[in-house]
Amino acid sequence: MPDIELNAKQVAFYEENGFVVIEPVFSEAELIALREAADQLLAQSGPVVAENRRLQIEEETHDGKPVVRKIEPINDLVPAFAELAADPRMTAAAAQLLGEPVFLFEDKLNYKPPYIGSAYPLHQDYAYWTKYTDRLITVALHLDDATPENGCLRLVPGSHQQGLIERPAGEARIITWDVDPDLAVDAPGAAGSLVVFSCYTAHHSYMNRSPVGRRAILYTYNPASDGDTYPTYMGPIAQAQRDWLAAQQL
Repeated sequence: MPDIELNAKQVAFYEENGFVVIEPVFSEAELIALREAADQLLAQSGPVVAENRRLQIEEETHDGKPVVRKIEPINDLVPAFAELAADPRMTAAAAQLLGEPVFLFEDKLNYKPPYIGSAYPLHQDYAYWTKYTDRLITVALHLDDATPENGCLRLVPGSHQQGLIERPAGEARIITWDVDPDLAVDAPGAAGSLVVFSCYTAHHSYMNRSPVGRRAILYTYNPASDGDTYPTYMGPIAQAQRDWLAAQQL
């Protein structure tokens, strides 16, 4: 297993910029298995319709069919993802930066499909999580190569030091839909690499108009001293979707 401890330079970069990119720590064999798990997740998540609470669906269709943008949560459907959430390669950076062991706070998989993968507007994750601790760090694992061409993550260096940035009137969480290209920096990475970022780090992504998809698993962690809130935060979402799916099958 690769060394999973951040070195002093990486820690300093994170503290200054609010994120750090870690070179690939998963083998191709492991990635193949996780890509298969991503396909399994699609199959087990139920019909691709707006009523399916677990799914976000792209506004554009492909060959006239709806396409999944994001699935959340994921760990209760596919055991491989539950195992991944506890893998030291996923938890170590967050635990090191927070200074203690961590609990999983949120789990999701972004699909960023080829040709129609939509843009994400500039936002800070903590704007969605203000009922909970703000000691939250997200670790994103690239299942595929992430490039500027297929809409890799873009982050605003140093924005994590500003607290919650003021949003325009009428926008509860989105900072802006039209991002100055010079404001954020690309965070590309080969399949198997990680992007670690603070819940206060402003980020977005452009559309994917390339023929290559860009799937990423995102796990957010909180310090163990802040408690295990996953059952009360993510649990009801998963249960509501399971109940809805069961009702469709009656």
